[in-house]
Amino acid sequence: MKSALSLLIILLSGFVISCGPTHKLPEVKALPAGQTWSGVWYSKQYEHMYLRQIGDEVHGIYSQKDGGTIEGRANGNLLEFKWLDPGSKSEARRSLHGRGYLSMKRDGDLIILTGEWGYNEDNHGGGIWEAEFVRVADADDPRNLEELKNDQ
Repeated sequence: MKSALSLLIILLSGFVISCGPTHKLPEVKALPAGQTWSGVWYSKQYEHMYLRQIGDEVHGIYSQKDGGTIEGRANGNLLEFKWLDPGSKSEARRSLHGRGYLSMKRDGDLIILTGEWGYNEDNHGGGIWEAEFVRVADADDPRNLEELKNDQ
């Protein structure tokens, strides 16, 4: 009986450990020369993204549908972030949130972001997130969702 109980504990421990997050993030590398996270990016999935970096913190918005927010911390070419889609009362869409990551690299003349997003505490499993650098952000670019909606 004692050995059966010990075996059961070992098996359950292995099951609990295997249920934890197993998604490996890309290796952190240096940013491409002369690049920061600040700027205007275009994503096929989320349309225009306006990101601003202060220190290692990155804040921004994306324009898909009614827009959403991104807040995260950069470590070299890797950005780990939380996202929030506030939903829309007029379209009866509920608010959604989650986590994600983006990795920046140079591809020829382009600066691109590739990563994933997930719901709630997951940083993967929801879909891919890709974007291409368009230009440096300027003072007229929206800084929050209200400014984004006023520009449309």
